[in-house]
Amino acid sequence: METPSKPEKKHVPVPHRAYKPNPIVQTRDVATQRRRDMFFRKVQNDRDNKKWQARGDQLQRLDYISDQKRWEAEKARQAPEVVDHYLDDEVLDDAMSSYTPSGTPQATDEEDYILAQEEYELQQLITSMEEEQDNQEHTSQHYGSDDEDYDQLFMECITAPDVQHHPNEMNAGYGNEDSMDMTEG
Repeated sequence: METPSKPEKKHVPVPHRAYKPNPIVQTRDVATQRRRDMFFRKVQNDRDNKKWQARGDQLQRLDYISDQKRWEAEKARQAPEVVDHYLDDEVLDDAMSSYTPSGTPQATDEEDYILAQEEYELQQLITSMEEEQDNQEHTSQHYGSDDEDYDQLFMECITAPDVQHHPNEMNAGYGNEDSMDMTEG
């Protein structure tokens, strides 16, 4: 006989990976701790970024300074040796030779011409200032103190020829077209 057969069970597949709990279902303490940890990680990362940025700026400055020194050393090696007293004599001779006997600058090249022109203008300015100072001294010697100035001007006014001006005579030199028309109608 046939024995009654057992009912066959269906086999349900079971996942082989670990399951992760739902974050929404977490307790309040766990969620607070997780937010606190994320905040401290962010603060730490920001601090590290600022340190690296400062180090980067320092490295750039050091690179620039070393490049500058290297460039200056290269230029110093390339430059010819110049004796200082020779240079000063040469510049002085060039400045003196750029003037003509009349005192005006002679153009040798643009830079020398500009320097000579400035020197010439400076000499002219000094000369005019000295002349102005001499004129002021002469004027102060001529008039003396304030009382003497007043007396001198008063005497000049008295001895001047008597010239009387009438208002109509002052406009006599102008044509009739400039004067106002006073007629009626």
